[in-house]
Amino acid sequence: MGQPLVIYALVAKRAELSGQVLDLERQKADLEDQLSHIDHALAIFGYAKPPRDIKPKVTAVRLFKRNELARLLRRDSGEGTNREIALRIMIAKGLDAADGALVAKVTESVKGAKNWRRQRQITAAASSSLRG
Repeated sequence: MGQPLVIYALVAKRAELSGQVLDLERQKADLEDQLSHIDHALAIFGYAKPPRDIKPKVTAVRLFKRNELARLLRRDSGEGTNREIALRIMIAKGLDAADGALVAKVTESVKGAKNWRRQRQITAAASSSLRG
């Protein structure tokens, strides 16, 4: 009895994902077409080097929204190494904790956020002692 529901849900999910793949393939084709037009324009204006040698500009993918990591750090117990804290935050956010490069990136973000928080606390303590 439960199996047809599971099959229905899986078919629906597969249809959704295959639709997304088709959309991405269309977007890729459009972008390649735009690159081709730009390559031709470069040739018309006398660009001597091959356009394929132009390094792609990769935009940074942000893992956390503004102040999201600081909020997650405040909620976390703060016990353990930066890597352990990063792993707990990744699990809470649903990120892949098995991806070593991603773990390293989040660990560096945690380290930076903790240093930033520590500096803010030192600055706040110094300014309050000057007032008092």
